Amino acid sequence: MDKSRQIKRNHHYVWSFYLKSWAENNDIYYISKKGKISRDSVKGLAKETDFYKINLLNKSDVEFIKGWSSFSPDFLQDIHMSHLRDFQNLTKISSLISRSGFSSEELENTKKAIRHNSLENLHTIYEDLAVNVVSNLAKGKLSVLDDNQNMIAFCSYLGHQISRTKSFKEKCLGGMQLRANGNLQATKYAELAEKNWWFISFMLGLNIGTSLYAEKQKNNHVFVKNNTSVPFITSDTPIINIHSSLDGLGELEAPAFSDFYIPLSPSYAYMINDSSDFNHLSEIADVDMVNELNRVMYQKSFKTIFASTEEVLKNVKANNKRQQSDLRSMSPSA
Repeated sequence: MDKSRQIKRNHHYVWSFYLKSWAENNDIYYISKKGKISRDSVKGLAKETDFYKINLLNKSDVEFIKGWSSFSPDFLQDIHMSHLRDFQNLTKISSLISRSGFSSEELENTKKAIRHNSLENLHTIYEDLAVNVVSNLAKGKLSVLDDNQNMIAFCSYLGHQISRTKSFKEKCLGGMQLRANGNLQATKYAELAEKNWWFISFMLGLNIGTSLYAEKQKNNHVFVKNNTSVPFITSDTPIINIHSSLDGLGELEAPAFSDFYIPLSPSYAYMINDSSDFNHLSEIADVDMVNELNRVMYQKSFKTIFASTEEVLKNVKANNKRQQSDLRSMSPSA
């Protein structure tokens, strides 16, 4: 079968090309679900079968999505609606095939491709635009961002990478379910959000990326060079907010500020910050700071962390266990 017509079911919620910066011959060290340090191809990690599978849209879905979009600036609403119309047309095509009464392998593959490939292909477009930027930054070539189109592509990629992870999905939907607390209307809202999350997360990615670019002069952009013997790690939540205000947030309270930390390779990372707390990292990142960034990346990971060496994973696991032990010993009930 022509590759362009193959059904795509292995959907990566972390871009496999991004993970290659930690890999050797495409193999990367990671901590498995059982807590063991393993090594495998980036193609088999940070993915889930049918994660970006779309639901065919009915009237309630469309109105729900439009409601979410209405909180965005007009120009973003126009972009949202353009994409929404595309998916509505795909729904119509799928429905026409089902109602036609004709059945063939080709028609069935078309319906499957609509459900399994459409959103995955859309994410691929944004990834392809950012390949050159991410590749150069991972090698320390900051000058790639001097080109405005590259900065747009980078911010767009970051926005989608933030909103497309499994961690982001589960936290957002889990928060809605907790807020519902048995309320029928709120429960229905949470159900519609879960059903249409495939589109909502894409829409949020557009918004976040646009915001990062629009505020590039206001925010502090910091390129972090790691010249220590301890490499940066990354995770299945590769962009994390480490702003100091997060420590005081209550349950289900949304952060008002962000200091986004984005490791790009074992030697380089990028930050887009509301605060100036990390501006000094553009000058030097010492071992203590690298260890701290790795510790936070480990703690904010969803299920898996990735690294270029087995040793750094052993160390970060040991450091995390020591910290947990210290916290237990400080507890009044200890």
